[in-house]
Amino acid sequence: MSHSSGSLGERLCMDDFPFQWICDVNISISIWLPLTILLACWVFPSTYLITSLQARFACQYTTNRRKPPTAPYWIPFIAHLVPFLNDLHTLLATTIDEFGTSAPIRISLGFEEVYLIAGVQNLKLVWKNSQWLTAKAGHIVGLYTILDTPKKSLPFYQADNSGIGKEPLPHSSVPPEHRVWHLTHQPIVNCLSGSNLTLFINKFQDCLSKRIDQYPCTTDWSELPDLFSFVYHEVIHVQLEVLCGTFFLEQNPEFVQDFARFNHSMTYLKMGLPSWMTPRSAAFRRVCLDSIKKWHEALKLHDPNRLVDTGEINNSRFGNDIMRSRRRIMAKMDVMDVDTAASADLGMLWALNANPATAAFWLLMEIVREPSLHPAVQHEIETASSRNDVAGSLSVSCLNDSALLQSMYAETLRLRVSVLIIQSAEFSDFNFNGWLLPKDKLILISSRIAHMDKSWMRNLSFEKPVDEFWAERFLTWKDKAPPKAAFHSPTKHDGLPSQQAESRTGNIESDRWKEAQFSMTGLGGMWIPYGGGPGICPGRNLAKSIMLLTSAMFFRAYEFQLLPRHDQRLECDIGYYGLGVLPPNGKIPFRVRRRGDHSKD
Repeated sequence: MSHSSGSLGERLCMDDFPFQWICDVNISISIWLPLTILLACWVFPSTYLITSLQARFACQYTTNRRKPPTAPYWIPFIAHLVPFLNDLHTLLATTIDEFGTSAPIRISLGFEEVYLIAGVQNLKLVWKNSQWLTAKAGHIVGLYTILDTPKKSLPFYQADNSGIGKEPLPHSSVPPEHRVWHLTHQPIVNCLSGSNLTLFINKFQDCLSKRIDQYPCTTDWSELPDLFSFVYHEVIHVQLEVLCGTFFLEQNPEFVQDFARFNHSMTYLKMGLPSWMTPRSAAFRRVCLDSIKKWHEALKLHDPNRLVDTGEINNSRFGNDIMRSRRRIMAKMDVMDVDTAASADLGMLWALNANPATAAFWLLMEIVREPSLHPAVQHEIETASSRNDVAGSLSVSCLNDSALLQSMYAETLRLRVSVLIIQSAEFSDFNFNGWLLPKDKLILISSRIAHMDKSWMRNLSFEKPVDEFWAERFLTWKDKAPPKAAFHSPTKHDGLPSQQAESRTGNIESDRWKEAQFSMTGLGGMWIPYGGGPGICPGRNLAKSIMLLTSAMFFRAYEFQLLPRHDQRLECDIGYYGLGVLPPNGKIPFRVRRRGDHSKD
């Protein structure tokens, strides 16, 4: 070293010191550390204080067409962007806890904004004014971020402002052949209602029955790693067989597993990040899209014009009439190239498969882990079996009419569904009860916020917290006196299977549950797993039948025992928030055997 005098710090900062960057880092730290502390101690708290005061003032301002209050935030400019992408559930829930439901709440995302609406009366007002609102913006976001629809095709979807109804909206001038939202929505409505729905469900029951009969399970106990995968994969396989035909599964024998991986990747895909940031999720999606394109190409060899109309609801090669009708419609649209058509079909398969399969698991799960429900459920299954003309089959209408099963179905969706209903005003600013919601800005409605409202604890005599499953929450009795502790629902999911211990309620008291009636009276705007208004999910009747049939057929065929989960409590995976039925947060080990003569056990 040429400089031997001075302090160590001075010597390290001499020009001939070969590692000058170390000195620069030290200087940078000395500058930025105080600034960081200043930001943390003054700028961030000041921002939160100012935005809080602004929000309170906006809530009390009374002139018409006023701007909704903005939820307080800590970080200038970025505002709510980080929690919106990383923990949307907590952001929306805390916002409602702080401000209530009296007004729409503006959530700032930097250079963008969305509006949160909650509360029974507000939701009723949304459905009432649905002619001024559209779900198109949310669907386009899903097409791009989740389904990887080519960018060049998105303007075609965006240009259609005619709505989903038979008649186009008054302000629209879209040609009839370009009404993509109506044309792709109508086949779902037609095929999932009336006699067509009955044929679909009968085919589903027949296919699931064959799968259950062929499953390698004996009357001896077998341990399996995950009840969710056990149910989910079987239901998905059967649904694909009914929707797409056996030819599709023969061509793509691994599609059920690929689809499950794609569905699991939704938590990352929904963020809209580039593929290089989520390579595994993008790869799972690509595999599913490639399988669908392979199927489309194979069908062209048998039907070059893609206009097949066999006159039957189900076809082993071309699939259900839902898929065939959509193919005929999309074939007439120039924008529907191979990639766009594959994305559209993947979206359809996801919408009709993933949520009903997950919901069916949860319903079966609640039955399995509460022994006091078993006699009642078994009675309903036997009744449904005795009222069907086909030996071994269940009467779907009988299951759908059962007060107890309907209550359990409704409670399962209340507790497990977390769908984010997205609306926007397409033609002009929307005056919502005196609050101005700007044109083209997203309006968010969270089913989970509605479903977790404290008003769900309707009956004070048998009050159950809203975060617990309560089989009789939707039951009423003519004499207004429900049976004392008719069914016990687990109080906490601590990972220990309740059926291993003696049930605290024993048998159902006096069979008075048979006198119960299923009721949704007074729950408008509170129970919204399918959305509401004209845009309500057209597959809701299918989903209900699949849930009840699957749980009944599995419970009739198998005995289950849940095994302890030592890693974590059984809860919903909140990372799936906003996408539909929440899956469990991990594997659920269990034992299974076929029902039979176990007198020697």
